Amino acid sequence: MLPFEGPIILKREPTEVSETSGQDQAPTSTDTNRALTLVHEGWNHLQLQRPLAAWAAWQRALRFVPEFPQALEALARLESASDLPVAARVEHRFQAPDDPEKRLRWDALIRGGDLEDLAKAADLFASLSIDDPTDVAAWFNRALCLAWIGRNGEAISCLDRVVQLRTADDPEKAVSAWTLAEVLRQGAGAETLADDLRFAWVVPWSDADTPRLINACPTLQKKPSPRDPVSGVPQFPDAQVYEWLDRPMPEPASWLALSDVPRVLATVIITPQSLRLSSPDPLALEQVREPLLHAIGDLERAIVREAAPLPLPLADAAVWTFRRPEALDDETEGRLAREAVEHFYEDLWIHLPRHGLGELSPLQASRAAKAGDPVARTRLSAVVRMREQLGARPRTAILYQGYPFDRLRRRLGLELDTPASVDSEDAACMSEDELDRLELDPLTVPSLAEAYLSAAALGDDRRTARIAAHLVKAPGMETSRVVNPDLFAVLVREALRVDNPGDALQWLERGQATHGGRDRRTYEIWKAEIHARTGDPDAALAQYQAMLSDGGLETSQLLDAVEDLLMNGHAEHARPLLERAHEQAGHEGDPLNIERARNLAREETPDASAHG
Repeated sequence: MLPFEGPIILKREPTEVSETSGQDQAPTSTDTNRALTLVHEGWNHLQLQRPLAAWAAWQRALRFVPEFPQALEALARLESASDLPVAARVEHRFQAPDDPEKRLRWDALIRGGDLEDLAKAADLFASLSIDDPTDVAAWFNRALCLAWIGRNGEAISCLDRVVQLRTADDPEKAVSAWTLAEVLRQGAGAETLADDLRFAWVVPWSDADTPRLINACPTLQKKPSPRDPVSGVPQFPDAQVYEWLDRPMPEPASWLALSDVPRVLATVIITPQSLRLSSPDPLALEQVREPLLHAIGDLERAIVREAAPLPLPLADAAVWTFRRPEALDDETEGRLAREAVEHFYEDLWIHLPRHGLGELSPLQASRAAKAGDPVARTRLSAVVRMREQLGARPRTAILYQGYPFDRLRRRLGLELDTPASVDSEDAACMSEDELDRLELDPLTVPSLAEAYLSAAALGDDRRTARIAAHLVKAPGMETSRVVNPDLFAVLVREALRVDNPGDALQWLERGQATHGGRDRRTYEIWKAEIHARTGDPDAALAQYQAMLSDGGLETSQLLDAVEDLLMNGHAEHARPLLERAHEQAGHEGDPLNIERARNLAREETPDASAHG
């Protein structure tokens, strides 16, 4: 049997005493010092998010001093670290070659080799993989050696090769290998491969900026400053901490839906010299850029952008950006928490590109798998497994509310682990194929609404419009919460995609008749945009001028109209609206709209200076 089959054997390095005695000796002071050094090295690796390297360092310490208490304690703490995903804290084993011929080649090369030095062992397995590029065990063992010495980026490259080779004959081992890669990519040294990041903006700040920001942004909520966990003293006494919400916090009520509660766009820390915005979602930060610059009235204020991998215990931080009002009853609290998890993974996360999926989003990877790419399926299965391990941790159980990740597997067209955990009638987590096959006639209005929202989250108007058209024609549809401009926008976009502006205008008429009210102006603007985009600028301008006479348009809406007309080649029709927009922006003193109007004026007449 090969000496490396099974768990890694990190033998105690010889010393002069142990080599000459011929029998076991008590550890020397040199042994103890080396073991202690390795224990400290392991803790440093763990701090750098390299748990496999930490494990290997502590194992090596035990080769110098068997039963070394500091190493045993460290290993026990790692094994029981419930804030880490399972793949980060279990013992990973070397693999042996499958066929006898490869075994003989391995024996010949390894005999006399140094497997105790992990860097040399990695080189040895590299030579095996060079001799035979299809030797999947050599690739996997090299990956482990590299991970055990903290060279995570190189290890991921080897595991990528393992997935390429192993998917066809042993997909489970391939999935396990890529799950390990998901752990490694969050560690130091693999920063460019990390998928779960903390994004931050740092803005130069002054005392005068703070009241302007607070007055202009009513959804900033003050939070307690972080305190030292031992002394209880504020860690940053000069800092003010806020959460920037995307909408006001509602009053607590049992009827609240997820769409009623706010999401955190950014955590805001204000110090005398700087403002720091941070979020695990870079798109959320982009949402606050314009209101931030508008509030402080300085379009030229520099923004320094940073990004760093999230620690493994916080790799799912983006799930927890929803906020709920205090004093909710337990049932409503739990329901909203579960809805937040479902919405995040099944509607948002599936669209985020990931290095672990070859720069594809989970939804794109699922389409590649459906098209016959088994490696895409393996990678996707591994990425979902890692999210499942994060959700299974005891400390997050109350947040996930028992969310079965088979819902996410179903959404992405993967095989389910426990089919009974998913309601087959639940359209919210249906895959693209299931929604395409869904029989709409038997569905009630609530079921149609759920199917429509599910399809809309997948982002294909052709699929969504089929369900939306059925919903709009269903008796009693007026009572559904989903009957709003977004519903009719899908139908309008699909009509325009198939070059049928007449149908698009009819859908708008129906939307305005069904759901006019406070959204009447939205439908009117859309009518003007359709005229502009379908070669009827006279009708578009007439529509905009009618709206100006009937209550007016906001400056941003006027600028949108100008931009739309210019994009469609109707500069003459855009000119009177641009003049009105420039006048309104100047009267309001809005620097963002003033700058936008100037830019559009340059587009309309490149050599114009009248609007400057």
